[in-house]
Amino acid sequence: MPEARARTPKRVPDRGDLREVRLSPVEGFVLSRVDGAASESDILVQTGLPQAQVQAAIAKLESLGIITFAAPPPPARPAGAAPAAAKAAPNGPAASPTPPRGTPPARPERPLTPEEEAAMAEPVDLEEDFRRRVITTHRELDQLDHYALLGVAPTAEKKEIKRAYYELAARFHPDKYFRKKLGSFKLRMEAIFGRVTAAHDVLSNKTRRQEYDAYLAELKRARGIESLLAEAMNEMRLAEDRADREARADEGAPPPLPPAAPETPQPAPAAARPEVRSAAERDADLRARREALARRLGGARPQGPRVDSATAQPAPQASEAVEALRRRYEDRKEASRAAQSRKYVRAAETALESGDIVAAANAFRVALTLTPDDPDLQRRGQDADFRANAVLAETYAKQAAYEEKNARWPEAARSWLRVCKTRPDDGLAHERAAHALMKSGDGDLREAVRLAQRAAALLPEDAQVRLTLGVAYQAAGLMLNAQRELEKAAQLSPHDGTIQAALKRIGKSA
Repeated sequence: MPEARARTPKRVPDRGDLREVRLSPVEGFVLSRVDGAASESDILVQTGLPQAQVQAAIAKLESLGIITFAAPPPPARPAGAAPAAAKAAPNGPAASPTPPRGTPPARPERPLTPEEEAAMAEPVDLEEDFRRRVITTHRELDQLDHYALLGVAPTAEKKEIKRAYYELAARFHPDKYFRKKLGSFKLRMEAIFGRVTAAHDVLSNKTRRQEYDAYLAELKRARGIESLLAEAMNEMRLAEDRADREARADEGAPPPLPPAAPETPQPAPAAARPEVRSAAERDADLRARREALARRLGGARPQGPRVDSATAQPAPQASEAVEALRRRYEDRKEASRAAQSRKYVRAAETALESGDIVAAANAFRVALTLTPDDPDLQRRGQDADFRANAVLAETYAKQAAYEEKNARWPEAARSWLRVCKTRPDDGLAHERAAHALMKSGDGDLREAVRLAQRAAALLPEDAQVRLTLGVAYQAAGLMLNAQRELEKAAQLSPHDGTIQAALKRIGKSA
């Protein structure tokens, strides 16, 4: 998107009810990311979709008048017109008209938590602006990738990366504030400096940078898939609403009505004399009222008088007219649902032809909510779901492998747990999830045991799985269970030094 990087789409405010517009799942997903602040390049990154699909979706939305493009930003401030606030602060980094490196990307700033407010009030030797910058940068560390943290583009060369690192190191290294009172900011600054150093070490090494770029690509892909799957749930609801509205709007098929309630007799005026009518007159009046009600409900005319002569109660003809109207409405709604379902089946088939299995799975899901009893559609939907889950699981597994390699154990545990969710019968994924939970330090040991037990049930002859289960039992304080599993692991792999060392630790702690 060469020229698109500067274009920022925004929604047309008076566009009307978008539910009447027939958008594909991809177009709806792209539209959900249009907030008036994200550029086309930002949307491409947020969705994780192929560039051609995003461009086509944006062009379609613009042609329908749903989005337009914001005016270009105002010209830059003339040289020498920088505000006076750009002067250096005595105990913090120099202010600048542009955001300094290490400042989190612009987004609506969350209010400070009570803990952060307390930190801001600490009697420390740091300027207020710098204290706030430390707090906001520290709380964004888990969301910032290496490029965003260093404040460089993904295409930055090695010299630019080093320059950015040295600037940030000079700003956040606690040694710069030697003998100054830092309070709780010392730990925050050390954490930021550690992350900045890790980012520099990865991005300044060609091989590690390639691995990290591949990891970021998998992250973006997974987020895009997750967003598409979530978008399908909303599309299901909209499809149901459209089918219902079409049935109601169909001429001659108004919304179903409840049986007419009997009219409450109105008392005669005090001066009026009671009217005395014969039985024949009452019967004729009842017939006329039934005919009027039948015409109002559906145009049906009664076939002759049907009044109980003993009780003078109306026969059930009016109720039959209401029931016929209800059946007509349901038939219309069913036909509308079938038409909507066929539309989504065609969208799924188009997605399959283009190789977009996730979009196909979403379209099949929507179609199944409209026609759930179609066996062929059920089969095709299940097949697409299986293939989409395989794509998602493979993406999570690649993330987890990178996170393990770099000892990012909490992230690795989350990624492996996502693999387990999409691959409930993958024993290796369950073993890795249990291992990562234990390595993360503050992981749920009970969950680690459960995952390792599942792995052992799936791979009972795998020594590594038995070792992980034994270590999980030991971490949870279940020493007898731990010894039993480690002995099984030793039988499966008698020369494995790691297993023997774990058995020795069990013996010492017994």
